[in-house]
Amino acid sequence: MFNFQVILTLAVFGFVFFCVISEKLDRMKAAFFGGALLLVFGVSSLHEAWTEYIDFETIGLLTGMMLIAGVIGQTGLFQFVALRAVKLTKGRFGLLLIALSVVTALFSAFLDNVTTILLLAPVGIFAADALHRRPYLLLMAMGLSANIGGAATLIGDPPNMLIGSAAGLSFGQFMSNMGPMAIIALIVTLAYVFFTNRAELKPTGDTITTDSFDEKKYLKDRPTLYLSLGVLGLVIVGFMVLPDLGITTAEISLAGGALLLLINKGEPEKLLHLVEWPLIFFFLGLFVITGTLEKVGLIEVVGRFFASLTDNPFLLSVILLWLGTFGAALLSAVPFVAVMIPIVSAAIAHLGLDPATAEPLWWALALGACIGGNGSLVGSAANLTLAGISQRTREPLTYGKFLRLGLPTVIVVQVFSTAYIYLRYFAFA
Repeated sequence: MFNFQVILTLAVFGFVFFCVISEKLDRMKAAFFGGALLLVFGVSSLHEAWTEYIDFETIGLLTGMMLIAGVIGQTGLFQFVALRAVKLTKGRFGLLLIALSVVTALFSAFLDNVTTILLLAPVGIFAADALHRRPYLLLMAMGLSANIGGAATLIGDPPNMLIGSAAGLSFGQFMSNMGPMAIIALIVTLAYVFFTNRAELKPTGDTITTDSFDEKKYLKDRPTLYLSLGVLGLVIVGFMVLPDLGITTAEISLAGGALLLLINKGEPEKLLHLVEWPLIFFFLGLFVITGTLEKVGLIEVVGRFFASLTDNPFLLSVILLWLGTFGAALLSAVPFVAVMIPIVSAAIAHLGLDPATAEPLWWALALGACIGGNGSLVGSAANLTLAGISQRTREPLTYGKFLRLGLPTVIVVQVFSTAYIYLRYFAFA
């Protein structure tokens, strides 16, 4: 079995994951180079990559939603909502933490968590400084909430987009299955943050003078804002209705993004900067690598091993949940899910599970990866973005600091997730 093609594929796979974990080389450069190397040496062909490996449903969905989120972000809506939350809480730090966390989770559910963090984290730093508080705790709560909010929908986090495309799961299915657990996860996470940081969250008597805030000045382009929100609303309705007519979520997302490009007055070059091209190219390379892993037979071997652990769907779901949790924390959610999808598909085929019986396995993988991303600084792109923004403060986020608060919250939340999976899909199914 271990011929040249298998050895080269394993070497490329190991190289990319080493770069993701160690951050010695940018993950996009590593994945794109690895995918190109497999094509150059003939392990896979460009035709195979283009027609079989690359998931254009995910690429299209990502691209369209990035355009929509980027245009909305330029209107100042994020800052407006965040500052309004600050005013409503009147500078009470505990309430402020809850308000900004909930706002972050909501935006992350319907846009993307990286854009949400980019636009809301500076507001959190400003509010904490105004209250003479450490921004660290507020930023951590917002970061954890961004990943939890992203778990709630098909479009909130890239791992969900990958799973939804591979398993044929719709926007409505994600909302109804992942949404309730995301709400539970947010409540449990914020309760844990409050319980473990009681001293820091006690009122100090400092308040923010509401006159110092003028959130309306951030609404820079109201016509574009109203049009953008209208398009986003149509896209979300389309996600729920149009797939039954044979129109895919990627087509709906791209149509919404194209419409906003058409009506936006900005220069095309500037508007294209709204797309996170490094993430797109990272996916392209990763799709080629995982497709090649499947071609040379490695995925089937791992899938059979996974299926051999147990033929009980509940136990398989629990294994996937916790494997996804620690896999996302250690390796980052996106590459971990990209590799696990064909393994889960192979295990489902090996066990002969029908789609309805297999569905809990996909929800377990999604919950494990999205919420597991809160387990470490490298768990998600939103975490790394948050760490970069925190460099502006006196107490930047580090791997150790994130781990000390993030990992325990994840473990507590996933205990609830295990119970949720059992009660919803097995005990009362």
